[in-house]
Amino acid sequence: MFKNRSDLPFAGDMSGWFLPLMVMLMVFFAGLTTAGTLSLNSMLSRWSRSISGSLTVQVIPIEENGRVNKKKTQQETQDVLDILRKTAGIASADVLTDSQMKNLLRPWLGDTFLLDDLPMPHLIDVRLIDGAEVDLDMLRALLRKNTPNASLDVHKLWLGKLIKLVRTLDLLASTLLSLVIASTSVIVIYVTCSSLAVHKPVIELLHQIGAHDGYISKQYAKRTTLLAAVGAAAGFAGVLPVLFLLSARAAEVQGGLLSEARFDAASWVLLCLVPVSAVVLSGMTAFWTVQKTLRRML
Repeated sequence: MFKNRSDLPFAGDMSGWFLPLMVMLMVFFAGLTTAGTLSLNSMLSRWSRSISGSLTVQVIPIEENGRVNKKKTQQETQDVLDILRKTAGIASADVLTDSQMKNLLRPWLGDTFLLDDLPMPHLIDVRLIDGAEVDLDMLRALLRKNTPNASLDVHKLWLGKLIKLVRTLDLLASTLLSLVIASTSVIVIYVTCSSLAVHKPVIELLHQIGAHDGYISKQYAKRTTLLAAVGAAAGFAGVLPVLFLLSARAAEVQGGLLSEARFDAASWVLLCLVPVSAVVLSGMTAFWTVQKTLRRML
């Protein structure tokens, strides 16, 4: 008798426009937050892989009488290379070429600058043997003693600070997502309770002719799921152009952190779970709310 249709007059129900609108906003904000978190973690993962097992040594140009002494600077750079290549645990040590230096500086200085016009330090890329332990304190002291214009840059220290920053942002994003989930649940409960109060006479009549609480709860759950699906689809559709726009802007920044923030297949799957989760949460919340309310109301 009650299987194929709904006997509840939902046509004039306020949830028909209010619930989809609120779910749309919640999915939009949750989608952007999730996308930002996934991008940050992707960026951190790529940078961790790219600089793990590596060091950088820079040799400051030696100046005499206000001018750079290229011969002495070159000699000190060679001394640094000799020390590095004799150090246990180091696989290779190579000075960055002019083209590599230009690629590093291009995002900030453009294509028109000339390296000869700038007192640029000589950068040495140091690669470590996999699994090898290098005594960095000893190496730093050795460089300071024999090549006073050279300094050792340990990427792990900088990466550790970046990891702390990303973890803090992850915590903030998790908090925001929790608030979005809680807000969505509260909105669904409010809309459902309001609708139950409006349709109380009809619900009492349905009980009198044999309808059970489970039937009424399912009707509300189906209605809420449909409305939430409409709102979630609209909210997710709003997220996509924002992501593509930000991705296009990030792609223009070559060689920087933003260029490493990418979306893989797993990230897209997780992002697509946002609207799906919103729909499922709304339907389950509506069903639970009706069940609880009917026990008290009737």
